Amino acid sequence: MSRESPTPGPEGPPGVPGGSRRTPDGRERYAAVLDHLSEVVFQTDADGHWTYLNRAWTEITGFPVEDTLGARFLDFVHPEERERTLQLFVDVVAGHRDHCHHDTRYRTADGGARWMELRATVLYDDQGRIVGNVGTILDITDRREAEELLAEQSAVLERVARAEPLSGTLGTLAGMIARRTGAVVTIDVRPSPQPAGPSLRVPAVASAGLGVTAWPDGSVNEDLPGSAPRDAAGNDPAVSAEVAIAATGGGRQLASISLRRPDGGAGDRDEAALLDRCVNLAAIAIERRDAEHAAQQRAMHDPLTGLPNRALLADRIDQAISRARRQRHRVALLLLDLDHFKIINDRLGHETGDAVLRQVAVRLDGALRESDTVCRLGGDEFAIVLAELAGADEARFVADKVLEAVRAPLTLEGVDIPLDASVGVALVAADGGGATDLLRQADVAMYRAKRLRSGYAVYDRRFDQERLHRIGLAGELTSAIGHDDLLVHYQPQIELDSGLVVGVEALVRWRHSVRGLVAPDVFVPLAESTGSIKPLSLWVLRTALGAIHRLTEAGVDITVAVNLSAHILHDPTLPDLVDTLLGEEEVDGARLELEVTESAVMADPDGAVRAMGRLQEAGVRFAIDDFGTGYSSLSYLKRLPVGTIKIDRSFVREMANDERDASIVHSAIELAHNLGMRVVAEGVEGQRVYDMLSRLGCDYLQGFHIARPMPDSDLVAWIRRREAAR
Repeated sequence: MSRESPTPGPEGPPGVPGGSRRTPDGRERYAAVLDHLSEVVFQTDADGHWTYLNRAWTEITGFPVEDTLGARFLDFVHPEERERTLQLFVDVVAGHRDHCHHDTRYRTADGGARWMELRATVLYDDQGRIVGNVGTILDITDRREAEELLAEQSAVLERVARAEPLSGTLGTLAGMIARRTGAVVTIDVRPSPQPAGPSLRVPAVASAGLGVTAWPDGSVNEDLPGSAPRDAAGNDPAVSAEVAIAATGGGRQLASISLRRPDGGAGDRDEAALLDRCVNLAAIAIERRDAEHAAQQRAMHDPLTGLPNRALLADRIDQAISRARRQRHRVALLLLDLDHFKIINDRLGHETGDAVLRQVAVRLDGALRESDTVCRLGGDEFAIVLAELAGADEARFVADKVLEAVRAPLTLEGVDIPLDASVGVALVAADGGGATDLLRQADVAMYRAKRLRSGYAVYDRRFDQERLHRIGLAGELTSAIGHDDLLVHYQPQIELDSGLVVGVEALVRWRHSVRGLVAPDVFVPLAESTGSIKPLSLWVLRTALGAIHRLTEAGVDITVAVNLSAHILHDPTLPDLVDTLLGEEEVDGARLELEVTESAVMADPDGAVRAMGRLQEAGVRFAIDDFGTGYSSLSYLKRLPVGTIKIDRSFVREMANDERDASIVHSAIELAHNLGMRVVAEGVEGQRVYDMLSRLGCDYLQGFHIARPMPDSDLVAWIRRREAAR
């Protein structure tokens, strides 16, 4: 900056020395021009006293020029800025620099302050001595506030990007408004909506509402949403302005901003613009929070049911174990798998299957306590964390309760859907163990319950060895089917009135090279769970038809009954496969009776009607096996092409000693006869039961009292001896 020398003249800035606002003719025109400028033009002496100011000084600060001239400029600088400003002035007058340019605050006549941009240049006399400063002062308050507001807005956006707590972000926004408006500002955020799904007692991932309040002095408080802030005197000022914060795409209201002033006054246009900016920023912050919560919901919860998923299960187990150890409680895990759910999906469609899963989720949730957690692991598998248990008996009680809830009648779109499940129960061991161990143990117990059809099973260490045994057995079973290591024995059925042998039931056995004869209740469930049931069923069917062919050639005219797994009954290829086998073995379809269980039929009644109808066209007969253990719908039972029902041995065996069993058997016989069906009683093991069934009018009998299962090679001789003894 070049040096300035005062221009000769009686008054004014350079060329107008002296400080008086009176000027000769030429000077007056010069001063008039300066007075029309919007920025302050000033001059000081070497000691920093004002010697000239144009009218902009009064317009900006409110101090009259006449009262200001002669005063020290430093008296008008904001107290917080004086030290820095004085140092800059000293540097200039000491000759260390010949100009000055900086931003500072100047006091105003109303007690406030405004930001100024000062540019000053040193004045020298003819001898080169410093005689003062001359320069300009530009009011930059609006620009400075805009920059500060922009910086604060950027800071808010940075907080959002860093995913900082929403309360802090909204507190910053409330503070911005409070400082600029002088009002007490409250931002109330509404609770986020719950995710879609059934109304389940699951911990909400969407956050609850929150509220923040800021005061003009800069203090901020996070409080409960909707709580009214109070001023310094403890009063609750009335709301003078309130604006809604809506979702950026429109739609629901996210929150609201309310301003409270002691005088209840309204804001100006600048305030409205400020609120508009803050509303947009608040909406961005709230929606970002909601988006994060939604992402957590998707990551940690099942979208179909709204339940916690496998990712969250381990955490819930570990939390429950940690609390239990402190409080000396027990923790159990129940692993539940729906039985025959694949049939529901295959026959009724995945939409119906999804509806069933949602209903099961609601039922499980309703059967539990507030302290328990139910999760969906995927498919038809659910897990239940039982916290704060007294012991194993309580876990068994819950398992019974859960099974009762699942088995309750379910009707969807007019279709009755029977449900059942297998539950594995595992309790945290006294010596510790975490989520991984508990899941494995519950899984072992669940498969045991499924295999034994016991409803539920409680884990025991011995099950681990059994599981290893079953895994090895599964591989051996596949080989046994392919190498004819299986055999079929036949148990006779007699007509009660005549005593004639009218049929036999084919019962498969596994002739194991090491274990000897393996019972079907061991390997048939294993075949169902490993996918070997179809080749096993076809092998038994082919073998039984071959036996009937040989019996017919020997002059024995009876039927053979073969059990069908639910998996096979609903196999669309079954009718063609049976037709093919009947042709290959040269057996009349009327000689074959297929036994299906109630649960297999009711898993997809309409599909069962269609499949059984096609086979009936080939002359094949049908019987309902294990009658009384399932959940038959009479409306479907009478539609089925079934000629016989078989009363389950569990009712028949003890009917001579248990009045309830006898009553069930009596009712089943009456029901079957009313529907035009014949009745076979399984499990007849004594004369008393035989006589009771005779009096009740049962049609056919089967059991050890009649004969034990035998190879077909012994069957002809046994029949001949029985006929000879009659």
